[in-house]
Amino acid sequence: MRLIAPLLLAAVGAAILVAIVENAGGDLSGWPEWQAIAVPAAAFLVPALLSVAAVRAHGAIEAVSWGIACAAVQFALVVGVGFTLLGYGPG
Repeated sequence: MRLIAPLLLAAVGAAILVAIVENAGGDLSGWPEWQAIAVPAAAFLVPALLSVAAVRAHGAIEAVSWGIACAAVQFALVVGVGFTLLGYGPG
């Protein structure tokens, strides 16, 4: 179960970030610059760090690898689903 946690955390993080963008009207241009940077950064950082914590018993290299994989999967979900399919984001 611990090895599936990073993938679940990535999906949850992506869903939260897409929901935030959706509630903001499709992009974050109306937000202050610091907030438009901090909120998405936190939405990526928290699931990645939780992934590292979930698999840290398997070793530091594997834990960091899972953290990076979690962020990459989350990025793919946000861009693929949120921006491409739903049409959110700039442009």
